[in-house]
Amino acid sequence: MATKKRVNPRKTAGRLVIDTFKNAKAFSEKTAQPAEICKDLPLSSTVIAYTITNMMEDDILIKTEDGRFYFSQENWTKFEKRFNRIYWILLGIPIVLTILFLIIDALL
Repeated sequence: MATKKRVNPRKTAGRLVIDTFKNAKAFSEKTAQPAEICKDLPLSSTVIAYTITNMMEDDILIKTEDGRFYFSQENWTKFEKRFNRIYWILLGIPIVLTILFLIIDALL
């Protein structure tokens, strides 16, 4: 009896969409795929459309003239670096302020 392949519940909509285009080997205009390849994802069509639109804004998914899409690994890497930088800044500011206030409190 065949078992249904489970989707990792921790995967985000973005990761599911990206993995779908990667698995289809849509890495250039020549190998671009229509958005319909995402129809079997366990997401609503609204979520898929929203996710693809957001990825198009950052040029992670690039739309061809004929309405197909392909994944840009280079732009994805740039996005990840930018996201990680912002994450560490947001994490670091409270830590630095806490240390600063503790030092000031110890001096007074």
